[in-house]
Formats: sequence, C-alpha cells, structure tokens
Amino acid sequence: MLLKTRSLCTSRIHRMAKLSELPKSSSFTNDLKPDSKIPTTYDALANNEGIINKPRILQSGSFSWTLPEKRPEYKFLTASELALKDLGLDPNEPENEEFQRLVSGEFYNDNEHLTDKDYPYPFPYAQAYAGWQFGQFAGQLGDGRVVNLFEVDKKENRDGRDRNKYEVQLKGAGKTPYSRFADGKAVIRSSIREYLISEHLHAIGIPTTRALALTYLPKTYAQRHRAEKCAIVARFAESWIRLGTFDLYRWRGDRVGIRNLSDHVIKELFTLNEGQQFTQFDQLLQKKGDFFNSSQTSIGPLTEYDKMYYEIVVRNATTTAMWQVYGFLNGVLNTDNTSVLGLSMDFGPFSIMDKFDPGYTPNSEDHEHRYGYRNTPTAIWWNLTRLGENLAELIGAGSELVNESSFKEGTLKKEWENKIITRATKIIEVGGEIYKYAFTTKYVETMFGRLGLPRSLIDYSNPDKHNDELIAPMLDMLRKVQCDYNKFFLILQTIPELDPTLLAMTILLPEEKSEHSDISQQELTEDLTSWLEVYGKYLEKGNASTLRTTIAAGNNPIFLPRNWILDQVIEKVEESNGENIEHLLKLQKMCLNPYDRSKWGSELKEFEVKWLLQGDMGDDYSMLQCSCSS
Repeated sequence: MLLKTRSLCTSRIHRMAKLSELPKSSSFTNDLKPDSKIPTTYDALANNEGIINKPRILQSGSFSWTLPEKRPEYKFLTASELALKDLGLDPNEPENEEFQRLVSGEFYNDNEHLTDKDYPYPFPYAQAYAGWQFGQFAGQLGDGRVVNLFEVDKKENRDGRDRNKYEVQLKGAGKTPYSRFADGKAVIRSSIREYLISEHLHAIGIPTTRALALTYLPKTYAQRHRAEKCAIVARFAESWIRLGTFDLYRWRGDRVGIRNLSDHVIKELFTLNEGQQFTQFDQLLQKKGDFFNSSQTSIGPLTEYDKMYYEIVVRNATTTAMWQVYGFLNGVLNTDNTSVLGLSMDFGPFSIMDKFDPGYTPNSEDHEHRYGYRNTPTAIWWNLTRLGENLAELIGAGSELVNESSFKEGTLKKEWENKIITRATKIIEVGGEIYKYAFTTKYVETMFGRLGLPRSLIDYSNPDKHNDELIAPMLDMLRKVQCDYNKFFLILQTIPELDPTLLAMTILLPEEKSEHSDISQQELTEDLTSWLEVYGKYLEKGNASTLRTTIAAGNNPIFLPRNWILDQVIEKVEESNGENIEHLLKLQKMCLNPYDRSKWGSELKEFEVKWLLQGDMGDDYSMLQCSCSS
C-alpha cells in the first residue's frame, strides 16, 4: 500500500500542466499604483477614446491596464522545449489551440465581452519606465509594444537563488500608452532573432529572459527599411523590472514612488521562500569581505536598500563577464535594457563575435562603439552608476534616517542633505569596487571552465593575476590570428599533449582567408609555445591534465548561432510566408542543445554541416552588424 501511495504522489508531482490551468498572479500590479488615467480594469475595458492604446506621458503610476491589439490573422509557428519544461508544461501543449491563443494574444480578443469582474486571469498591463539611451536621458519610455499577461510559479527552483515566479508577456502585441511615435509591432525578422537567442543563451548558462513561443502575423505589416511582416514573441522572466524603471521615478521627483518600487524589488525579487535575502551579494562577500573596511565608519551598517543596490550590481557584473567570455554582444545597453536581475534582455542588434576583436560592435548605428565589446563592462557600470544616483536619497539615508517618519513620507530636510550626499557617494564608490571584483571573478571562473581548469585553482584574493598571466596573453594571440574565437576553445580541448605546432596549424587560417592576420605560422607557434607553458603549469598545479577535456566540453558549446545563419533562416520563413519553417525548427534544435549534437535530428544535415563552419565562411559571413530597427 505504501508503494502505491508513493506512486500516486509522484504522478501528481510530475504531471505536466496546461498553461491555461496554471495558477496565475500579478504582484507588480498588486504592489504598485496604476496609470491615473486608467485607474481600474473597468476603465481599461471601457477604453474611452482608445485610451489603452493612446501614447502619452503619465503624470503618475507604474503601469497602464491594456489589452493586446486584435490582428487579422495568427499563425502559430513554434514553442521552445526548454521553456515548456521549465514552466512545467506538457510537451504537447503547443498543439493545444488554447495555448496558441494565449501566447499570441488572440485569447484576449475573443473575450472582449467579459467584464472586469469575471475576467479569467489577472488583467494585462504595460509597464512604465524611463531610460538613458546612448548617454542621453530620453524621458519616459515604457512597454511600447509589450503586454504583460500574468505570473506563474516555476516548476522548480533548482539553485534556490532566484525568485520562484515567472512573468509572461507578449512582445509585438500592439500600441500602449508608451508607444510614443512607434506602431506597437515587432517584425518577424527581429522576433525570430530574439526567440532563438533568448533560449540559446539560457542553454549555454548565461542569465537571460526567456522565449516561450513564436506566432506569425501574416496580414500585419510594419514599415521599417521596407514593409515587413510581423510576429509576436511570448516571453517570460523572473521580472521585467529594469534600471530604467528607477529612472522614471527620479525623473518625476517621486520619492515615495521610488521607495515603493524598491520595497517591491526587495520583497518579490531578492527575498526567497526561506527568508534569505541578497544571495549573490552575500556569496560575493564570502569570497572577499573587505570592501567596507576602509569606509565602514562613514557608511555604518548596511540597510536593505544598500544591499539591494549591491545585489543588482553583482548580478549585472557576473552576467556581463559571461557575455565577454562567450563573445556575446547586445548592441543596445541603455538603462531601459539593463535588468535589475542581471538578465540579458531586449535583444536588438546583438551578435556573437566570430573573431576576437575588442573594437567590434554589432550595432551598425553605434558609431562611437559605446556598446562594442571593449566598452561593454564600462557601459554596464555607467548604467549602474545612474541607478546609484536614482537611489541616492535611499542609500544615503543610512540606518539612522531611512525609517524616520517624515523621510519615509518623502520629506528631505536641509540639515540631512550633506550627510546623505556623502554616504550615497561612498556607497556608489564601494559599488564600483564590488562591480570590478564580481566581474573579474566570474570572468576568470567562466574562462577557466572554457580552458578545462578547475575553479579550485583560482586565487580569489587576487583574481586579476590569472587574467594577467594566462587569459590576456591568450586573447592577444587570438586578436592577431583572427581565427574563429569559439572554435579555438573547441580545438584546444581536443589537442593531444598540447602540441603547439599542431595547434598552430589548426587555428591559423588558410592563407587565402588570413589576409587580416598579422602573425605568421612561425610567430604563432612561438607565441603558442610560450602560452602553453603557462597553461600547462596551471594544469599541473590542479592535477587537471586528464580532466581538462571533460571540464572544457561542459563549457564550450559546439554550436553558436551567428548572424549569417539567422539571416538564412529568416529568409526561408519570410519567402514562404511562414509555411516553410523546417530550417527554423532545425536551428531551434541546435540553439537549444548547443552542447549535444545527438539532439539535433537527422533532417537538413547539409545545413547542419554548413552552419557548423560558423566563423570559417570567409569575411562576407563574419562580424556582421545589424541596425536598431525591429
């Protein structure tokens, strides 16, 4: 009888669900105030004068109730197996018409007769935020083509470090009060790119927002470089709050609002079920806890708001480090595209770097290379400094003042100002030290993984020395050689006995393809010999010679989707009006399983072979750029 009971319990635990059946919530709209022009969901359904789709500047409020715009035709294309699994959904759920109607927004159009009292799920909304774009403050921005649907519980929270909910939203769902002069649409080109890169980064292990499903809109056009067909991406993340959300309240001068937003972030995002808070910041302090020694007297005890700021700093530093190690670039890293959780998000002109070039930017409109490879870590810290300025009063208040009644109500007395400014400045300065250390340690850890080195070799008191001794010389060599960056690691992990001559012959491009290389095979062999001696000493020290291939194989993806590959697949979908998606599905398998070719299927093998050439296709296929239009 006991065995039977266990079996029944297990079947209940592992039963795959339908998206429509999952319990749904909406903590953002529960905790924060709505647009004063649409104070209730009743007002949204009434939609007087088209208010839910009318662009305007909000005087107050964190969000606007809204609904997806109705489209003349919907064509479901595909859903991510990884996403379905992480949401605990049935693998066959994409075949379910109700699922397809939810992830496209069509469901909400078919339920227009419902009142706000009997609406089946939390009412959809668009989030307000502001932002600094390319170094200039742009004012109010917000979800100009995104409709947030609801939250669902995660199937499981394996590492125990993150929020136990996912927020599901639709991108390309139509105009909102934040559309400004735009049309609320997303073209199929950019939608396919975001859908695939979101899930690919997750499969590699880089923190990112996710993509659940892709829906084609064959009769909906958007004018970009030309008239282009549109699509909707159903996305999800632990949260869609970004640094620009804090920018909004500072711009308004809303002290109470920025505190309410901070309280929501602390409660919902940085407090786990067990009551543990600020986990990644705490873990960093365990590695190096002396950030505050020299400034403890001027800072005093850390408040929850200080720790929130540092948690956001650490999460963004670690994600940025992983981008750098894998050669991923998001070509628009404004504050409105920078997540409080350190997630990769809002993918525009992104790229995976083919050859190591610190000056490369994937954004053809980024003429100053502000968001190029070399400048990415600095750009993210610049954004985090703006966040520190947004929070200056909260992090400057300190434990003695932060809970003073009039301060909590938004009053700032003249006699408090100097103390607040001094403390906030110090908090941000220490934040810079924390950012640098968090970035460096994650950078070294991730690069060690790619090189097949165990983390036990890392000197956490001085991680910079590993960069100086081992990593920087390797990158300088790769910059000269201009071989495929990712393939270097794949080749290195299989070279027997680290033979420098064999490695040189393998990574040096053939003469007809190496016109931009400024190093001969003899010079390369000499550089490799010198570098391999250092690398070999690391392997000996960690007794890792026999384990290096195993460690490296778990950190070096066999496949990375380059821009030219994405362009080929997009062209196939566009030319067939969404009827031919076999190339899309093939690329999806490769993107979702970058370490395991056994899951790529037997179809379209000729494309698989070609796509695996990746950076060996010549300069016409390498280091491509995209524009911001999407």
